[in-house]
Amino acid sequence: MANELNVSITPHREFMPADTEAQKLFLMLKLRPTKDVAATRPPTTFAFVIDTSGSMYEEVDGSKTKIDVVIESLLALVRSGRLGASDRIAIIQFDDSASQIIGLTSATQVSQLENAIAKLRTFSGGTCMGLGLASALNALSNQDMTVRRTLLFTDGQTFDEDQCRAIASDFAANNIPITALGVGGFNEDLLTHLSDSTGGSLLYIVPGKATGTQVSIQELPQKIIEEYSQAQQEVITNLSLRVKSVQGVELTRIVRAYPTQAEFPFTQAPYPIGNAAANDETIFILEFSMASRPASRVRLAQLGLTYDVPGQKIRGEFPPQNLVVQFIAGQGGAAQVNQEVMDYLQQCNISNLVGQATKVAERDPQKAEELLETARRMTVRLGNDEMTASLNGAQDELRKTRKISDGTRKTVKMGAKGKTVKMGGDLNDQFSEDEMRKLTGT
Repeated sequence: MANELNVSITPHREFMPADTEAQKLFLMLKLRPTKDVAATRPPTTFAFVIDTSGSMYEEVDGSKTKIDVVIESLLALVRSGRLGASDRIAIIQFDDSASQIIGLTSATQVSQLENAIAKLRTFSGGTCMGLGLASALNALSNQDMTVRRTLLFTDGQTFDEDQCRAIASDFAANNIPITALGVGGFNEDLLTHLSDSTGGSLLYIVPGKATGTQVSIQELPQKIIEEYSQAQQEVITNLSLRVKSVQGVELTRIVRAYPTQAEFPFTQAPYPIGNAAANDETIFILEFSMASRPASRVRLAQLGLTYDVPGQKIRGEFPPQNLVVQFIAGQGGAAQVNQEVMDYLQQCNISNLVGQATKVAERDPQKAEELLETARRMTVRLGNDEMTASLNGAQDELRKTRKISDGTRKTVKMGAKGKTVKMGGDLNDQFSEDEMRKLTGT
């Protein structure tokens, strides 16, 4: 155990059936900063990347435009008293072009930041988000021993989606999460990719009253302050995972299952997996595929971690640990699964079900309805009430109109990637072995 981080590694099964082709093993990696580290306060470095295209001047709130609400939200943050001298902010705008209105500036320089925020109203044009993201990456990539974050606010489709997707992998490699806030006619698949691949999060902002997993635009100032407060809790940053598996065993997926979901890309080892907050667990599920094995006790892989502790300005390491599993003849002893691991895995699978449902809804509403029902049953069982409410809404709409509207599609797809529910202990109503196989491909 490293002295900055408590780490536990739990496979979904202690015993696996021997001589069985194409099995999967799911491994829960649970991280929690130690008390000393949890008491530190990391400096933060935020880049706000704001869409200033023409559509941001549309009214959303009777008298206010989208850009008005963004300006109010940023002003609320710099005036909130939550930020100190070690917190720095950059403000970047993009339309046809992009510019850094103010480079990284201490959050205590309130009047300079207020002047910069007010300038957001002076731009207009098309939407080239990639230019704004490139500017943010440029500002943040050489900042060390700090919690780095990009907050992206947009309301439209962008002309340079390919560049946005390409630059997301640079954010991921640098362990800089993108929190994407979308309002109006944005491309949710792009925003999901940007937040997912970088370990960030995703918020669907709606005018008027929010339901389920949505956020009302009136709550935006509060949400941005919350996002900052959360960053100040991230006492471990720049987590990097090394996995060395034996022949015939392959790591196929890394997802963060809690506190929010993200699926990390496999660009190159070691794999960047984001940050860990104080006073809570951060939980990942690793998925391995395995070739057939004879009955024996086998070391399948070694796992190690490196990370930064910005509040103490040190780099830490969790030395390589062996993942050992017993393969046994016959199916009897291999049936026992670890419920907590499976519960987190199911939460990660809800977004896959929802994605499939929204894809087939146009041509096969019946199939979409079944997929949403499976996802809804899972969210009820897991106790994720906000997501259940969003899925109920989508099912009602599908039954009445045989379609899923644009807004509802965004709500359920983005909500499924949102905040997950803390698991642990047994859930009353568990899945049958057969349902489990269908969900997890085991």
